[in-house]
Amino acid sequence: MKLRKAISTLIALIVLLAVTRSLASDRIALGSASFQFVDRLGNADKPIVVWTHAPRALKPKSAIVFVMHGMRRNGREYRDQWVRHAEAQRFLLIVPEFSEQAYSDEAYQRGNMFDDQGRAIDPTKWTFTAIEHLFDYVREAAGNRSEQYYLYGHSAGGQVVQRLVMFLPQARFKRAIAANPGYYTLPEAGAFPYGLDGTTASDETLRQGFARDFVLLLGDADTDRDDPNLRKTAEADRQGQHRFERGQFFFERARQRAAALDADFHWQKRTVRGAGHSDKQMSQAAVTALFAR
Repeated sequence: MKLRKAISTLIALIVLLAVTRSLASDRIALGSASFQFVDRLGNADKPIVVWTHAPRALKPKSAIVFVMHGMRRNGREYRDQWVRHAEAQRFLLIVPEFSEQAYSDEAYQRGNMFDDQGRAIDPTKWTFTAIEHLFDYVREAAGNRSEQYYLYGHSAGGQVVQRLVMFLPQARFKRAIAANPGYYTLPEAGAFPYGLDGTTASDETLRQGFARDFVLLLGDADTDRDDPNLRKTAEADRQGQHRFERGQFFFERARQRAAALDADFHWQKRTVRGAGHSDKQMSQAAVTALFAR
């Protein structure tokens, strides 16, 4: 009897320890940390490393800010650049890193909407939807009660944000900012990724997207035509010779399409003087724009 009781006690302790460890692993650590997110509602076979920073002053309804990295997949670097902003503004910083092994350049910045053969992918597996799923996970893990999040992306990450606003306008962002995208999906007919042909976009989803709180943030010194990472296809060049020109072109075409649809147009365009193609140069203006009333 004593042996059986001892074994039962030991089993109970092991179970308690396992539960405690499980709970601990589900928490967002204070300070700078990372964890692996498995999107069981989307691409469960493509885990995402998530870089985080949680200031000690966080409260249950503190803002949650998602930052989308560029094509270098340098989520940790983006996290480190944004730590000072998270501390100053007291928000929970979340930087998901979409690896090249799981998401090609096209799959990441185009939202993973189509496979390599051009076949449509179920929306539950889009890059945009993964952000929504991660938001639910982060809220539970952090004990956060925010009903919306803030979203920012630079360069390729800016393309993710621009397309999310158009193709997933029901997403729960409070304000979304796309900074210095290399090229755009225009809200009009044309072969994807430059236009809407073959996508789920409709006049109604465009109306919804135009009514959302979206800011296009452009560095007026992001004008390097020789940047090897600048897309130089004929379709991209019709939008402009460099990123700054392309941003102006996209915003004007969006404004015109909204007017043609008689849609509310709540988008803004802001320019960062002297900023080139650098998240470090854009981030302070981005934080100001994120929380501006």
